[in-house]
Amino acid sequence: MTSTAPTFQLGLILVTTGSEAEARTIAKSLVETQLAACVALKPIESIYRWQGTIHQDAEYQLVIKTDLCLFDQIAAHITQQHSYELPEIVAVPLVATEAYGQWVREQLNNI
Repeated sequence: MTSTAPTFQLGLILVTTGSEAEARTIAKSLVETQLAACVALKPIESIYRWQGTIHQDAEYQLVIKTDLCLFDQIAAHITQQHSYELPEIVAVPLVATEAYGQWVREQLNNI
């Protein structure tokens, strides 16, 4: 049986943090370790239920541009640095121009 390398799947991983400083730290480490090509940060407000109580909090959302084949590595990396007991780490496949997809591939450590 022959083994094939995973194919590249351009995507976004969305993560929320409790502060701008935490968002910047995680974003910078993802780019430095070549797990992400780019991370955009934006302030958001979240309304959610946690442990039976409804919360309304200011948060920062990270929009991580990467290869979704790296999802497990990225999730582990974020979980190690994150202050939340259960951080939001969700992924969405992305369609982009061939040139942008190539740029993302070139920035990652799995090429």
